[in-house]
Amino acid sequence: MICSPDKNTIKIPKIRIIGCHNHNHRIWKEILLELKRWADFPKWAVRHQKTLDETNTKILEAIRDYGPRNIKSLAESIGIPDTTVRFRIKKLSKQYFLLITARLDLSKLGLARGFLVAESPLARQYVSRQVIKLTDYWEYIARCYGKFDGFIASFAFPATKKKELEEYLKEAARFKAFSNYLFFWTTNPLFDYPCFSWYDFDKKQWRFRWDEWVKEALNSSEKLPEVLEEPKNYLVLVDESDLLILKELEKDATQSFRKIAKIIGITPQSVHYRWYNHIIKRKLILKYYTSFQPYPLQISDFYYFIIKFQSKKTLAKFSNSLNKKPFVTNCAKVIGKNVLVMGVNVPKMEFPNLISSLNSLYMEGLIEDFLYVRLDIMSHERQTISYEFFKNGEWSYKHQKKLRDLKELVRL
Repeated sequence: MICSPDKNTIKIPKIRIIGCHNHNHRIWKEILLELKRWADFPKWAVRHQKTLDETNTKILEAIRDYGPRNIKSLAESIGIPDTTVRFRIKKLSKQYFLLITARLDLSKLGLARGFLVAESPLARQYVSRQVIKLTDYWEYIARCYGKFDGFIASFAFPATKKKELEEYLKEAARFKAFSNYLFFWTTNPLFDYPCFSWYDFDKKQWRFRWDEWVKEALNSSEKLPEVLEEPKNYLVLVDESDLLILKELEKDATQSFRKIAKIIGITPQSVHYRWYNHIIKRKLILKYYTSFQPYPLQISDFYYFIIKFQSKKTLAKFSNSLNKKPFVTNCAKVIGKNVLVMGVNVPKMEFPNLISSLNSLYMEGLIEDFLYVRLDIMSHERQTISYEFFKNGEWSYKHQKKLRDLKELVRL
């Protein structure tokens, strides 16, 4: 008989889950409920497909670069009246299809990006998850299956404390919280998700052009995309109020300055000033993410791939081929290695074709090796940057205390 561990044995840090008290929570609650109601799937699929018209998809793709506060420029870039853009965004939001959130340039906040895939010992999944959370600086956690039966996690960790996190994870493995794991520091992510370049609007269906993609990968530029260049430094270009604003934009980038001001306890005028003179001027936001899913979740899966390349040039060719590809949710280069971490969302029936395409690239000598895990999106948790640990221009991390807490936690 397997007994559940007592969750009250050790104090788990308070977390900043995105969506606990906002629109994001309503969106995912509705989506996850519909995932469970298979009887309602045909109706949900029809409603989803109706949103895939050329106007909506142009707006969704343009939001990545312009965000929700620059509607006039967004509208001009795609040749659609701004009144139409505002109406469409509002309609999509009301239908639980759309939430817009900011993706931050962590290197300008003094934070480094980390990616973990860890295998959990049998019946120890609860402990593995809590070990990840105990670091405080995690961004995303989800259950995964496949080569590693456990968890994937991403981190926004103090750049001056990177060695401490590496030691923490080694200790977690030594204490059998993980039976095996891989951990990488990565660059900022490249993403064009969602993308509709392979969608046939006349026939209302997706056309996955895998053979064309393989040829493109073999003939793409050998110059690495700028966003995947390794950070030259990790500067802290923010203060505590800036971080509080960014934290709110990570939850919902459409919030008004007045609402943000009320939440964080400063004036709307101060939020306005910081937005234009700090956040915009210093380019603290990389892009914007929309929660719109290009395929019905019931018939698609999410994966993470770790792909090793022969050289930086072959990595660059592959990376450039991912531009405007609808199956890629994001990708980032592992710092100091010719390795990419790539997120994927693809219909179940197309997954074998993706694997065949990667095998073709292996045969052509572009890829040296790859592995992947499938995510359980029902298990995912996300939180904002860990703003409460930033004081007087520095991030705090009490390493020795974390190691003691880890030792207590793994006893559960």
